[in-house]
Amino acid sequence: MPLKTFALALCALLLSACGGSSSPKKFTNTVRFATFHVEMAYDSSDGYFQLLAQTGATGADQDPRLANLASILQQTYQGDKPDVLLLTGISTKISEGGVPDETAIAQFEQNYLAQPQASDLSGLSYPYRYVAATNSGQFIPHDVNGDGKLALPEDAQGHGHFHGQNSFVLLSKYPLEPQQARTFRQFKWHQVEGVSKPLRDDGSEMDDAIWESLSVMDTNFVDIPLRLPDGRRISLLLTQLVDQQPAGDSRRSAWLQQRNGAQLNFIADYISDRKDGDYLLDDQGRRGGVNLGRPFVLMGNLNNDEDPFHLTVQTPWDDHFEVNSSAIRKVLSDSYLLGSNGRFNSDALTPASFGADEYALSVTSSHIHPQTWTSLSGMRFSYLLPHKMLHIADSGVFWPALGEKGSQWLYNEQDESDPALSSHERLVWVDINFGRSN
Repeated sequence: MPLKTFALALCALLLSACGGSSSPKKFTNTVRFATFHVEMAYDSSDGYFQLLAQTGATGADQDPRLANLASILQQTYQGDKPDVLLLTGISTKISEGGVPDETAIAQFEQNYLAQPQASDLSGLSYPYRYVAATNSGQFIPHDVNGDGKLALPEDAQGHGHFHGQNSFVLLSKYPLEPQQARTFRQFKWHQVEGVSKPLRDDGSEMDDAIWESLSVMDTNFVDIPLRLPDGRRISLLLTQLVDQQPAGDSRRSAWLQQRNGAQLNFIADYISDRKDGDYLLDDQGRRGGVNLGRPFVLMGNLNNDEDPFHLTVQTPWDDHFEVNSSAIRKVLSDSYLLGSNGRFNSDALTPASFGADEYALSVTSSHIHPQTWTSLSGMRFSYLLPHKMLHIADSGVFWPALGEKGSQWLYNEQDESDPALSSHERLVWVDINFGRSN
């Protein structure tokens, strides 16, 4: 072989070898996804200032409830802690330009999550953060609730005494791509296919102008890519849907049920494998549903439960009320992309706990699968729903039984469940093994 030809062949071989070695090794780790409704959205006009004061406190001045929330997150259960964490029910402050303030969550991370809350706990650090802009408290010049006044918190795209009262935050150990995120704050309620104009709870009909001005989401719906170390991407679908609990002594709010139902119809269309979401338009002007070219994880508080017994339990702090359980069945039943990855309460992979089973014995409920409860209301409200191609290695709800490790953050000295210690809700987690596929 001529020397020049041999040199060229050798160079090509070396370049090929170098090119092959530079390709990232396939990521095969197990990643823990978690969602937790932390109830850090205070229902008052000074709610964000209250949260800023609490999250900014250090040492002995720290808020005990927030310290307990941090302890729950720092707890190692089933050998791990959250790698990707969605916190729902948390406040921000939305600027005139639509940008959410990150001060409160940054302080919570620095002063609570990063600081070990007990000698047997270690701090948590997340290099990537996404704070969702929200419709909560965004005033609109319409009498939404029909009381003859134009005032917050009701005359808004979502209930709130200030713009930003109720939102959600994503924390991650893996890179996020916020510049590629899709958000759906502006998509209108009346544009969701299959919905009809709702009646107010007093039975009065809403003016068309009001109906056409209301967004379907009272907070937001966000589709944000997460990048794995080998370059693969998954879509994280994040939201917090409207609470169906009625005001006063009523057992049922038709208004809230209809809005929650419309939100769930939106999600069902968005994750449809039949392109039912082709009509959806995001805030950036892009049309269509979820990216069918990569898997997703649907995360958040959906405030609904598929169980046919659709009454929450009676508790010392809340009267029981009805949820529109038929609405969520469209999400769980219609999307082929969810497979059997823990979508139904009866699935073996659905997050569950012994603590919920124990709690069910102390309350009156006909719920068929109380082990799946994520709330003291006796319902499965918080969800982690992975794409059918993602392999669930393990899952659970952090709800220790009385006397077990961690129960001190949930039960008072009288051995009663006490939401004032941390939250009415429980942390839900799912481990996904990226070395395997279904």
